[in-house]
Amino acid sequence: MNKKFIITLIISIIVCLLIGFLGGISVKADNFVWYNSLNKSPLSPPNILFPIAWSILYILLAISISIIINIKPLYKKAVIIFIIQLILNSFWTYIFFELKQPLFGLVEIIILDIMIIITILKFKSISKIASILLLPYLLWCLFASYLTFHVVMFN
Repeated sequence: MNKKFIITLIISIIVCLLIGFLGGISVKADNFVWYNSLNKSPLSPPNILFPIAWSILYILLAISISIIINIKPLYKKAVIIFIIQLILNSFWTYIFFELKQPLFGLVEIIILDIMIIITILKFKSISKIASILLLPYLLWCLFASYLTFHVVMFN
């Protein structure tokens, strides 16, 4: 690994974790009272798993985008697509928890899922490794889509 990649990686990790943190600040104690009152899927993991899983996923996202950024020439369109899906990611938390709007959250997360797939396909044409690093993220978001769908259907 060269110095430029390491610097890019550190900045990417900070940015990805910061975006996750900003999305997560909308989850307040009273949101958990509301969330815990919902009829959730039997597959819903314990609440403590979410910050652990998301931290790992944001680090994978940071590694993936760092690979893309360090390829010459810079693929600006791929970076823009990545940024859009990252912003959509943080919006879901706000819509679902702060606004308490599961239906709008479901619509938003479906758009996010589509953007993640587009990001993976775009990254695959640039770096297979960068695209593979996004697969756990896609799977987790698809699972979150299912969980959101269940909340919409049964509440």
